Amino acid sequence: MKAFKIISFIAVLLLFINCENNNNINQLVVNIDVVIQKTDSINVYYTESKTIDFTDTQSFWTKVSGNKKNQNIQIVFPDSIQPKQIRLDFGRNLSQNDVVLNKIDFIYKNKSFSLKGKEIFYIFRVDENNTVVDKLNGSIIRKNPKQINGPSLYPKGDKLFNRLNQLYSEK
Repeated sequence: MKAFKIISFIAVLLLFINCENNNNINQLVVNIDVVIQKTDSINVYYTESKTIDFTDTQSFWTKVSGNKKNQNIQIVFPDSIQPKQIRLDFGRNLSQNDVVLNKIDFIYKNKSFSLKGKEIFYIFRVDENNTVVDKLNGSIIRKNPKQINGPSLYPKGDKLFNRLNQLYSEK
C-alpha cells in the first residue's frame, strides 16, 4: 500500500511538472481578429532575421472558413522558428470581399502585445502594388479584382522586428 502511495505521488508530480512545462512552450502564436466573408487562405511569410526578403521556403498557408462575422484565426509557429519579420497575404479567392482587420495579437510564453485598428498600420504597411486600404474601418481589398494575389501586409521598417525581439527577450 505504501509503494502505491509513493508511485501515485510521483505520477501526480510528473503530471504537474509536464503541465507547467507546456505553458512555457517556445512558440509564437499570432491571433488575427478578422472578417473574411468567403472561404480562403492566409499565406504567412517569415524571416528569422531583420530582412524582409520573403521566400516560399519560409512560408505556410492557413485555411480560413468564410464568415460574415468576426472570427479569430490562430497562426502557430513551430518551436524551432522564432520569426523576426512577418508578412501576411490575405488569400487567392478572386471573389473575396473586403477583409476587415480588427486586431492582431502576438503571444510568446507569458508575454504578448496587441495591435488594434489603426495600430496595425503603424507596425505593418500595405503592399501598394496589390492592396487598397481603408484605415478608418481597417479593411483591405485587392487593388485589381482580376489579380490572383490578394491584399497583403509587410512589416513597416524595424517596428515589427523590434516588438518581436522585445517579446522574445527574457526581461
